[in-house]
Amino acid sequence: MKNTLIQIFRSLNEAIENENKERSHDGRKPLAKSTVEILGQTSLLLQPELTVKLSLVQTGDLDVFVQMEHFVKDKMKALLQQNGLIYDEDSYLIFIPKGSQFFPFLDLSLIEVKIIDPESALVSKAVKAPKKNKPLIRQAIASGEFPQLVDRIIKNGGNLENFI
Repeated sequence: MKNTLIQIFRSLNEAIENENKERSHDGRKPLAKSTVEILGQTSLLLQPELTVKLSLVQTGDLDVFVQMEHFVKDKMKALLQQNGLIYDEDSYLIFIPKGSQFFPFLDLSLIEVKIIDPESALVSKAVKAPKKNKPLIRQAIASGEFPQLVDRIIKNGGNLENFI
């Protein structure tokens, strides 16, 4: 998954660079640098240290917050689809817990890709989809790798009884 997304974003960056060359030649305004924030299950799958500690299931949709122009979004969707992935149009509905941090994943000339910290992704899953994520959250709590997980679940309105 990691290598696939890196290639997708590199191809997207190249497409934007090519479009900007055409725009420059035509005297049009160039496309601005885009920002992508990866959320959800994909954010966990992209962190190899977690795949040995947690049982993670591959996903076909990409949950992301994006700041990009329409041209770039359309190109991104097409590249994702070519690689068997789907841009989740409902990503804006994903709950981002208080205290979440985003870390650099890939910084290209015209695209900056960030990834949410794993504990925050787990808090989001625990609070908004506890039944679906019960085994994962139980495993994360038991691992001891996320010392603030339980407190953050409670502080963000989650119910620990869901994981007993």
